[in-house]
Amino acid sequence: MKDDHVSELWQCLEAIGAPGAVAAEWQAWTGKDFAAFKTAFLQKTPGLAMSYPCPRECGCAHEVVPHDDGSGVAVCMCDPSSCDDFPVSADDRVIYRLNPAKFGRAIAKAFGCDARTAEFGLPRTWQVAAFGNSAMPVVLTLQPDAAEFAGVVRQLVGQLGERFILLAPTSQFLDGNSQAALKAARAGFFDLEFHVTLLANGSLQAWKSGGELFSPFLPENETAATDSEVAGIFAIWKRLDTGSKARKAPLETVFRMLVLEERTQAYVARQCHCVEGLISLRVGQIEKKMKRPLRELKNFKTRLGEMNTAIEEPRARRIYRKGLTDDTGEDNDEM
Repeated sequence: MKDDHVSELWQCLEAIGAPGAVAAEWQAWTGKDFAAFKTAFLQKTPGLAMSYPCPRECGCAHEVVPHDDGSGVAVCMCDPSSCDDFPVSADDRVIYRLNPAKFGRAIAKAFGCDARTAEFGLPRTWQVAAFGNSAMPVVLTLQPDAAEFAGVVRQLVGQLGERFILLAPTSQFLDGNSQAALKAARAGFFDLEFHVTLLANGSLQAWKSGGELFSPFLPENETAATDSEVAGIFAIWKRLDTGSKARKAPLETVFRMLVLEERTQAYVARQCHCVEGLISLRVGQIEKKMKRPLRELKNFKTRLGEMNTAIEEPRARRIYRKGLTDDTGEDNDEM
């Protein structure tokens, strides 16, 4: 058995949290946190366990030979000569699993979010909170391995579209592909292991508030600039190549791919059939003309995209054409 004083609380939620386990196994994982966590977040399930963890850490689970009263004998199935049989009571065989509703409410309270529950038809995955004026979903997933975690990320992106917060007990299953999918969806990921602690009274405490952690992912943050400022950025974007003699990697194209599509510089270089260094040069030129860093320009992705769609409509094109060609006083010479 594990040291009673060592807690691997967050790891055990991925290992046994949703399916459940007997109290002895929860105790082995959570150590000193067991009593508080059991009282606050575990619930009994129907039926009794037919296996029991070996107290000698032989690496197997003993098979339970049940008695009529619910008690039984735990019998080692790997090497009977190395582990003795031992009795287990009916209480020993009770299976406890995480109560997702109570755990979700505690997470919402810890981060200062509104408790909100919803299911997505995905294994061991629930919405536990909503954050901000737009009620951005805060989702908890408890996955046992990297493949299932990656599958849940893909399906969440497909269902929610963009802008949500994904929580997991640890970050051990977050790989490059999942990071890229979350980034493309403008979604945030945070592990509980390094952002939340369990207090002695069974409540959860976050090291930073949801406002500090989740605010950068809110859609309302894209409205920080005034309409006239965004319109100015849009007009400059559409005139980036005015007077330019550059044939490779036009500035307007680079801006669209890096800002609106959020592609990497390496990807843009491949599409433009040039070296990545030229794209870096174009970024510098764009930032000089826009008088804003590229990372800030990405905050206006949605509004710029909407304006671009609007002017492509025949009726709107006639309305906006003059405004886009008027001189705004910007310097359009190539560097």
